[in-house]
Amino acid sequence: MPGLLGPVCLAELRASFSVLDDPDTWIALLCGLHDLGKYGAGFQGQRVDLAVERLGGEAAADLAYLARPKGVPRVDTPHGTVTALHLRDMLARWGMPSSSAEMISCALGGHHGYFPARGEVDQAGTEVNDHGGQRWATWRNDLVKDLVRAFGLSEPEPSRWAGVRIGVETAVALAALTTVSDWIASDTSNYTSPGEPFDLGDYIAQARKRAGGAVVTAGMRSWKAPVDTSFDALFAGLSEVWPVQVTTASLVAGRSEPTMLVVEAPTGEGKTNAALQAAATLVGRLELTGVYVAMPTKATSRQFRGEFEKLLKHVGDDSTVKLVYSEVQASLEEPAVEPSDVGQDDQQDSDVAAREWFTRKKSLLAALGVGTLDQAAKSVVRSGHQFVRLAGLSSKVVVFDEVHAYDTQMSALLDRLLMWLGRLGASVVLLSATLPSRRHHELVTAWQAGVLGCPPSAVPAGEEGIAYPRVTVAGRGPARTVPVGVSKLNTGRLVVLHKIVPDEHVADWLVDRARDGRAVAVVHNLRGRAKATFEAVREAVRDLPSHRRPEVVLLHGQLTNAERTRREADVRRWFGRDGERCPAIVVGTQVLEQSLDLDFDTMVTDLAPIDLLIQRAGRVHRHSRAGRGDLVLGITGVTDTPAGPTFPQYLHSVYSRYILLRTWAVVRNKNLIRCPDEVSELVDAVYGPAGAVACPDGWQALWQASAAAHQRDINKQKDQAHQWYVPMPMAVERLNELTDIPAHVKNLRSGGKWRDGRT
Repeated sequence: MPGLLGPVCLAELRASFSVLDDPDTWIALLCGLHDLGKYGAGFQGQRVDLAVERLGGEAAADLAYLARPKGVPRVDTPHGTVTALHLRDMLARWGMPSSSAEMISCALGGHHGYFPARGEVDQAGTEVNDHGGQRWATWRNDLVKDLVRAFGLSEPEPSRWAGVRIGVETAVALAALTTVSDWIASDTSNYTSPGEPFDLGDYIAQARKRAGGAVVTAGMRSWKAPVDTSFDALFAGLSEVWPVQVTTASLVAGRSEPTMLVVEAPTGEGKTNAALQAAATLVGRLELTGVYVAMPTKATSRQFRGEFEKLLKHVGDDSTVKLVYSEVQASLEEPAVEPSDVGQDDQQDSDVAAREWFTRKKSLLAALGVGTLDQAAKSVVRSGHQFVRLAGLSSKVVVFDEVHAYDTQMSALLDRLLMWLGRLGASVVLLSATLPSRRHHELVTAWQAGVLGCPPSAVPAGEEGIAYPRVTVAGRGPARTVPVGVSKLNTGRLVVLHKIVPDEHVADWLVDRARDGRAVAVVHNLRGRAKATFEAVREAVRDLPSHRRPEVVLLHGQLTNAERTRREADVRRWFGRDGERCPAIVVGTQVLEQSLDLDFDTMVTDLAPIDLLIQRAGRVHRHSRAGRGDLVLGITGVTDTPAGPTFPQYLHSVYSRYILLRTWAVVRNKNLIRCPDEVSELVDAVYGPAGAVACPDGWQALWQASAAAHQRDINKQKDQAHQWYVPMPMAVERLNELTDIPAHVKNLRSGGKWRDGRT
């Protein structure tokens, strides 16, 4: 099915059945057996009258026993579990090894989203009234024999089936293929039940003719990358191709295997275009079907989508780039597939759930998508249909932007996702301006562990100590890191630190710097602080003459979608690349840190972790430096005391106090930050070993208490992620480990901190 399984997944699936006479047809037949459990007394007992009419008198006694008065809830075994029970025994009789028989039977029996556990299947075997005993088992076997003949396949030979070997990755691919096929086939606009009597062979032939159109209707299309994916072809009109882009393009040019790229460079170096060029090249070279871009926020998603669509328009491609995050309406642009009769006897699945996949959730399966990281991370969170998400990403290049921007919990999920993507053959591109060396190593190791099918500890070491900026490329062999230069814009970039701007003086500081027609920004860590500054600034400019009064704009993540979209459009028009420029004061939260490609004349920011301070400074003199004076970054939101600095109330819920202490210890006596020369050194110091930053005199008590609290929070977040995410691919023994959700984890999720992107 185009757009679903990647070439590595598909090749492994075919290889698993290569000992058979016609592997593709056998795979199709097995997918079609997912509802075999409906041919059981329990399921047929829903409509005794119809079942007796179709099945005859032999079934009447069994069905009459199961008849229920109207309104009485069902208690029989779900048909997916009966499917797993029957297939497990049938495949074993055909000669398949028991481990493979169990994998396949659970993969097909779990088509409603949750794989049955071995104990559930064993228990189903004791429920004779539900599966119908030997009589119904014989009827099911006869049905399978009829299908084998109708598909033109030879009768199963144990000598051949003994050679079928199914691993967890192949089972995931088979399960996803089965589930999505079931949903598409359940759309009554594509397929209708035949009348009586009918010829099975004729029906199969007609169904095959309809299959192509049904897949197209469902939106399961592949994206064809341009033949020429050079920068000159994709971005004609660029005045210059910058060093990081040249290096990235050269590293992907000859790739013939799943690939990871890690691009580390300052803001404004063209990492977005580098990622798009690399993704297009890898799609073409590796015969993938599309690209998914995972961003830290909804705003960055919308912006990246715009860049992607600009590229497509330039090369004459009218493909749609889907937005993928909760509540987004863009995913409803195509007519929805309308599955019906999908989950009659399974409370965990339903027609509604299936329709949801082909409206709101289908976007993750689209050939081209841009959305928040959490939508991709759900692929490795134990939940219904997570295997469909994984399979959908297996056919793509997955781009992750701002990979330094996630907390411990989300970072743990990202590591597990990278491991699974590596195992399923997906290529990935990671982008960051301020990635700690330790984190770089973790990310590369996670993906390579998946590719190599080994624990992270067994991954061969790559090159270490390469100077920033740099680009890393990895495949099955050791990772290679290449240093790169920077553009003229970022060469010798000096950030002048103005410390400390007291809270009560922030509004005056901003207004004073906006008097000369300049664009000034303030970034606060807390929404309440942003609102307070916004009101203070509005009051401060109220009495200025209209011709000297700057625009005052407030941006934060809790605005209505319409209002936020309008305000973002305004500031992009004013301060985006080639913006109109006008005197303005833009007050915001972290949305200004990374969400929008803006260029301000100066900025004041709350103290934040060192990587985010550098990131925020990247929004000043971002597009041009000529004639603009010093790049000034004012710092507020911190007060020095002999016992250590104090921070605004509630800030600890946003950033670790310990990381803030280490950041302030590093920068409080600095007047300049030399970018990019000092970036890696500063980031590695703050996020490095305990001794990488010395505790200033008098701070010891606060330092030690904050360090202990920081470690407790890390442990808590790691533990929470561990309870949520699926096992490593090489550690999965049974498929139900991917979808089983312990009760205490369900409760945790209902009140936990799962987020749909940072705001």
